[in-house]
Amino acid sequence: MDEGLPESIPFLPDRIIEHQNGVLITGMLGEFLWLDTDLNATASFSIPHPMRLRQGVVVDGHVIGTWLDRELMLACMGSIPVGTAENGDRRSDLRTAMGTSERHYPAGNQWAHALDAEPMAMATDGETVVFDLYHRGLYGIGANAEELWRMAPAEWSYPKKRPRNEETIALHIHNDECWLTSKGGRVQRRSVETGQLIEEHLLDHVEAPLEHHFKQNEQDLLCSTSGLVTWLEDMTLVAQLQLSGPVHSASWDERLQGWRVAGWREEIVISKDIVDRRPTRELPVYILPKGSGALVLFNDGSWENTAFESGQRLD
Repeated sequence: MDEGLPESIPFLPDRIIEHQNGVLITGMLGEFLWLDTDLNATASFSIPHPMRLRQGVVVDGHVIGTWLDRELMLACMGSIPVGTAENGDRRSDLRTAMGTSERHYPAGNQWAHALDAEPMAMATDGETVVFDLYHRGLYGIGANAEELWRMAPAEWSYPKKRPRNEETIALHIHNDECWLTSKGGRVQRRSVETGQLIEEHLLDHVEAPLEHHFKQNEQDLLCSTSGLVTWLEDMTLVAQLQLSGPVHSASWDERLQGWRVAGWREEIVISKDIVDRRPTRELPVYILPKGSGALVLFNDGSWENTAFESGQRLD
């Protein structure tokens, strides 16, 4: 069942960014590893910047990302060509530069600049990149960092204020609109062209506070901090499942017509034909749909074939 698996990732993996020619796997300490479409490494892993990549999107052959180090209270944003495998500064260099005018940015960048607030979320339609900075506002930029628009921090129509209700947990671009999701379970639809608010609405059937909002066209998967997972199709409830812990990531599988979810020591599949889960030996980080099945990447860097193929469980 596990024959022909990709080689293990030589660091603690954090996230996967898919692009036209393969995937980028990033690590907890800022590692980058580029894999081709067959999931073979195209070069040895590198550390372009010694801090964790917080968000990343692919635009015009470049990964535009944000990096954050809460301990050093440093954040930056930059663009790196896909496939670049250069090593940058050490973390000690960043620490030494604190309190000076010296700035350190990711190696091999086409452009980069410092951020004065924590980056919360990012999305792109392939041309415009929209990102949110905590208590600073919402921004739209082009691939070369030219500013297209900026908006003040979102104001939400909550009848009762609760801690962190207004914190942004996700950004998605859908039908020329930017969907801004708050931790309290509301969505603001905004114009991608101008950033102007179009409509705000409450996500029905969802338990707040939310931790994640995954979206693929009309399919939405909302994950609460309590472990409750809610699948909406065109904002109509399809399925709801209480998990034993938090969700790390989720991927829409077009062939399955459902969601593959990396949970807390478990793999979950949610489709209209099957809702099932199985325990895993390690913490799954990401589930990558592939062919009629999927590959599961664990936090120790190892891979495993999915237990669910074509909507059926393999016993």
